[in-house]
Amino acid sequence: MDLKSLNHLTQSLLLATTLSVGLTVSACSAEPLNITESVKQNDPKQTYELGLAYYEGDSVPEDDDKAFELFQVAADQGYAPAEYYLGLMYYDGLGTENDYQKAFAWMQKAANQEYADAQFSLGIMYGSGVGIDQDYEKAMQLYLLAADNGSFNAQNNIGTMYYFGRGVTQSYTKAFEWYKKAAEQDVGLAQFNLGDLYEQGQGVPQDYEKAFEWYKKAADQGNQEASNRIGKLVIDGKIDNKDIVIYSTEDTGLTLGDIEEMSQ
Repeated sequence: MDLKSLNHLTQSLLLATTLSVGLTVSACSAEPLNITESVKQNDPKQTYELGLAYYEGDSVPEDDDKAFELFQVAADQGYAPAEYYLGLMYYDGLGTENDYQKAFAWMQKAANQEYADAQFSLGIMYGSGVGIDQDYEKAMQLYLLAADNGSFNAQNNIGTMYYFGRGVTQSYTKAFEWYKKAAEQDVGLAQFNLGDLYEQGQGVPQDYEKAFEWYKKAADQGNQEASNRIGKLVIDGKIDNKDIVIYSTEDTGLTLGDIEEMSQ
């Protein structure tokens, strides 16, 4: 798999979910028979938070049907985060039938309120041509809006657009600049991409030690390909392996200890 490719929508959005501030939902202890009737008078933010609790299984059993119903109530009141999650549920077919057009429409509503996650997600949809005609220039515009609104994942994808020259003039230098912005905010995929640029000497002088440093940051976040790249740097004699901890390499079944023995 090409790890420079734009993030799959669901994976990207789940990442954004894990970065969200933890929620305390006082209503979670109750499970009303008719959720819509019980919460329709509530503040849409409270309704959304209860829906998110059901979506994530936080303090209540995970229940996509209830989450969808609650997001719908809050979204109908124009609450941007609920519009965004309603779009996500339509995209993935959770609690409802899969419908890319409805997913796009609800995310567009949230994006129009400058909700960064929705802008980022629409960028992915335009970039991949899912639910809308593929349009790299429009994708780039949305990524820039999302980045301006604080989306670190959008910064990574802007780097990818520059790397491949999609919707913009191809530039490894600009790709490096944007990957670095995201990598410094602990976006694992951006850390891997930055390591790759250092390894290949694209947009920056070739530097295997810096490549290792960024691969290690990505590997520490569970990026398996980054672990594999570290192993390859060792095998190829590109870095000093004396201070490197063991990294598993899922594709080969080797550990760094195995690699060290092979290189002797």
